[in-house]
Amino acid sequence: MNNTLTKTLASFLTVAMLATGTTFLTSCKAKTTTADSTVVLTQETVAVPKSLPSVATGTMTMNGETVSAAEYDFFYYSTYNNYSQYASSGYVPTVAADGSFDLSAACPMPGYETGTWGDFIKADSLKQLQQVHIFAYDASQSGLTLTAEDQTVIDNFYTSLQTSADKYSITLDQYLATLYGDKTSKSELDPVLSRYLLATEYKTQLDKTYTFTDIELQAYYTANSANYKNTDLPTVRHILFLAPKSAEGYTDATPDEIAKAKALAESTLAKITSYEDMVTIGDAAYADGSAYESAEYAVAVGAMVPEFEAWAYDAARKPGDMGIVQSEYGFHVMYFVKTEKDWMADALKSLTSDKDSAYIDTQSKLPQFELKIS
Repeated sequence: MNNTLTKTLASFLTVAMLATGTTFLTSCKAKTTTADSTVVLTQETVAVPKSLPSVATGTMTMNGETVSAAEYDFFYYSTYNNYSQYASSGYVPTVAADGSFDLSAACPMPGYETGTWGDFIKADSLKQLQQVHIFAYDASQSGLTLTAEDQTVIDNFYTSLQTSADKYSITLDQYLATLYGDKTSKSELDPVLSRYLLATEYKTQLDKTYTFTDIELQAYYTANSANYKNTDLPTVRHILFLAPKSAEGYTDATPDEIAKAKALAESTLAKITSYEDMVTIGDAAYADGSAYESAEYAVAVGAMVPEFEAWAYDAARKPGDMGIVQSEYGFHVMYFVKTEKDWMADALKSLTSDKDSAYIDTQSKLPQFELKIS
């Protein structure tokens, strides 16, 4: 089963809890370590992770407000860890002799061919920070505010980090300093997370306003036809209540845990009468931690577990069909959305990304959104 989580900010915070980075408003769930790794010394003794140095230099301002060092460090270390994971996995050939991410190595990223990975990480962090401020400002101007679900996401984030801090017998603030720099504390991070959530919500709503013509969609397919078979794929949304049984990388659930997951799936299905219910209820369950995933997939053959795939490809399946499927991962509440070409989801994602980029490019050129460093 594809385990990518699509609930953007909740995913971002889940990733951040694992000291993993992300590019702006994307989900990339991959385990890694912090820039200064925790080392197990003996079976009984665990070294306390060291605080990371702040990398913010000078005073940063945007839109008449001072940008805290903690906010920049949050984006910097998240981005650093993201690319560090790629490097350690061999996707980016920049691992230093000691196994760390070599920031002095030449960077092949567009626009940085004459610079280093360190140059790119710094610039990309600033770009992400600017984008979040732009979307968050526009969100506040449109009257958007944080919801109870948003607060639950933040609360769960801190709860998880507190659990990790307790293992080392250090405070939450001390642990945050080991992840995002020694100028970071809960009080400094609170507005950063709130701003990120607000930005995410605004971007999500903005994306829903975009429409694309058949000509635009077909142009995407024509340009990328070599990557697709142009076949019809079922699109299914599911909510997964985790109860593993013989699933690779997971500990088997107990009978009580299996029964609880099944009951949750059944009670959730009973509440759903529409696609909107499926999204709202599923995302809420994911945010409060009761569901392991709330996501939508165009189901390619072989991409999902057999039970999931068999339900999706049932010849009698029609839009609006619902049900529960048990797989090795647990219980999936299923909702059949539609059938579409195998390239359509990618086309919509690509065209939406282009629209977002154009929007940000226009907004970032406004004097009020210039990021000044003095």
